[in-house]
Amino acid sequence: MSERERGSEMVQFLVVVPLVLLVLAAALQVGAVMLSIDRLTADVTRACRQLDAAGLSLAADKERFVKDELLGAATQLQPDLLTVRDVRLSFDSDANSSLALAHPGSIEDGLLVIEERTSSGHFSFDVAYELPSLAAIPGMEHRSIARHVECARTEGRVVEVEVSPL
Repeated sequence: MSERERGSEMVQFLVVVPLVLLVLAAALQVGAVMLSIDRLTADVTRACRQLDAAGLSLAADKERFVKDELLGAATQLQPDLLTVRDVRLSFDSDANSSLALAHPGSIEDGLLVIEERTSSGHFSFDVAYELPSLAAIPGMEHRSIARHVECARTEGRVVEVEVSPL
């Protein structure tokens, strides 16, 4: 092999190696993004199921309360990368009445009114999480994922959690 061919191979090696490393770093970054999205969704769902609705209604700073609840249920979320905003809640107390036949002699009309009270609530909030970057790859740093979360509660239990992109 001539001296000239060895120099050509070295130039090819010096061009190919950085490109391969860049593709590898980009693949790792995309994997980290997908893992962060999955982790955030799972942690938000878990936190909503454990959220103290009475504490939320009494909290002066609702965004801070929800953020603390999320971080308490989180497995690996970093507190300085998480932002909660636009917390909305409403609690309803519905009275459903139904009529049923009563035992003879208990009520003059022969009908007994059964009243059932259910307390239900609904709360929603927006959450954003800045994605940790493995390397300073242009276009991939300082990205965040944002989700809108809606939770429905009935009788103190979360019956539905919906996490959707903003």
